[in-house]
Amino acid sequence: MKTRPLALIAKVLGRKYDVTVTIAGQVACTSGKEITIPVVSGPHAEALAHGYIDHEAAHVRYTDFSVRLTDDFAGDLLNILEDVRIEQAIGQEYPGCIANLRELTRLLVEQEGVFRPDPSHPSQSILAWIMAVIYMAVLGHDSLRQTRDSAEPLVRQALGRNFDQALLLLDRAGALTSTREAAALRDELMKLIRDSAHQQPKNGQSGPSQSQSGSHGDQNNGTGSNGVQQAQNGEKQQNSSQPAGYGQDKSSGHSSQGQSGTTDLPSQESVRQALAEALSGKSVGSFGNVGEKLAELLCQNATESSFNGTAVAAPRLPTAQTLNQTGGYDDLSALRVHTAALRARLQGLVQASKQKRSTPVSVGHQLDSRVLTRLRICDTRVFTRKEEKRAVNTAVCMLMDSSGSMGNTTILNKMGIASRACFVAAEALFSIPGVRTAIATFKGHDNHVFPMVGFGEKPDHSRFNITGSGGTRLGHALWWAWGELSLRRETRKICIAFSDGDTGDGPVTHAAIKRMREAGIEVIGIGIQDNSIKQYLPDNHRIIKNLDQFTPALLELLREKLVA
Repeated sequence: MKTRPLALIAKVLGRKYDVTVTIAGQVACTSGKEITIPVVSGPHAEALAHGYIDHEAAHVRYTDFSVRLTDDFAGDLLNILEDVRIEQAIGQEYPGCIANLRELTRLLVEQEGVFRPDPSHPSQSILAWIMAVIYMAVLGHDSLRQTRDSAEPLVRQALGRNFDQALLLLDRAGALTSTREAAALRDELMKLIRDSAHQQPKNGQSGPSQSQSGSHGDQNNGTGSNGVQQAQNGEKQQNSSQPAGYGQDKSSGHSSQGQSGTTDLPSQESVRQALAEALSGKSVGSFGNVGEKLAELLCQNATESSFNGTAVAAPRLPTAQTLNQTGGYDDLSALRVHTAALRARLQGLVQASKQKRSTPVSVGHQLDSRVLTRLRICDTRVFTRKEEKRAVNTAVCMLMDSSGSMGNTTILNKMGIASRACFVAAEALFSIPGVRTAIATFKGHDNHVFPMVGFGEKPDHSRFNITGSGGTRLGHALWWAWGELSLRRETRKICIAFSDGDTGDGPVTHAAIKRMREAGIEVIGIGIQDNSIKQYLPDNHRIIKNLDQFTPALLELLREKLVA
């Protein structure tokens, strides 16, 4: 199966979540309003990029960024609770995200080896256990089962008799509705950890044994609340004779019990260190931050820092920028005459292509009286069969060159011819049922295009009266058009490019045209008093000197193309 280009993934997800997604540079980051990812490659590049956009889009949509996130154990704990909350929220709004994010966690755990506590920071085991418990209970991320089982012995000793109270608090993670509620739950958990630290035995004193702590945990087995408690004690319910903390997992084969038959218990010193570190207010190494870990992996797999339109496997698409409104045309009435003529001719083409045609055949139910004389020469093709053409279902994207050489929009300048031709074509196509047209202009900016008309939008002549500036970046504009048309559901897709000279990005232009053709998009070129477009579209271009030549040129190029 062919891998979808990263650019399309970013565009689709950005529109889906109503956030801005940009592919740029070599750093993945989120500003709170915009998500930026680098161009990446590798066996898991698509899954990582998709997961990062899903996760960060959830933060953009649901997180209250006014809630302060500190760089310490409490901050990491809040981030874990908030991550679960926002992933659950986006999964409820977009059910497909649940499976995508669950698979992402499996990939991070099994392929990338993340979410393993750092031995130099024992408090990370507490965070790992909390993360695994609520991710499994709320989101069904069973790939964290071994993480939970490995961290649980230390957590049981650290929390002591408060262990079951921690489970009850964590069971509320699935009911959080805001970042502030997550912060309140974090505060309750921190208070529980603080109380547990005060209950720890002094040096030289022995604390409650693992079996004692475990027995206390089993007293509530099956009576706790139904989410985290069931996920935490599921295996113990299968074999109540095992001591708590045994951690036998029949489905995965992992066990926290050693080969000798005794449980490997953490030292009292490591337990004290974990609690002290959790309450110290200092950084514990930033554990459990899914977005941060994904950003790190994306940076490691970044392949380029700037746009490279020749990288057909994973292009970065230019972004759309707002075009300043200007005054309309003074000769609008004259343009309406061209529009009416083009509209009539285009409708004639469409109607002709949709007509039913009668073809004589040898087998049928109705005789064709026009060909009965064929029986004299033993030709049995005297039955009629009607063929009906499919209806119009076409998306058209027009790209207008507004480089400096195009000049201004006076009728004698190239810009005047091109902009009026685009406006006439847009108005004529707008009136044809089944045709959706979009128009954008491109200047001397590598990474930006300027939309003038959206698909299905009625053309406004005030958007077309613009002045040229900068160089010709046709290739970049074609990549943008490819991204727009690839997302359309129409069965026929056409791109029409207007340009007055050679481009400043020749290799990018060739690569874009190649990709568009592979995607089934037909590319047409209209040269404005210049034939440079011929080198890119030798068999699908026309050159016009004035507006009067536009209608016949476009009709000739669009013949048999509008109808799928």
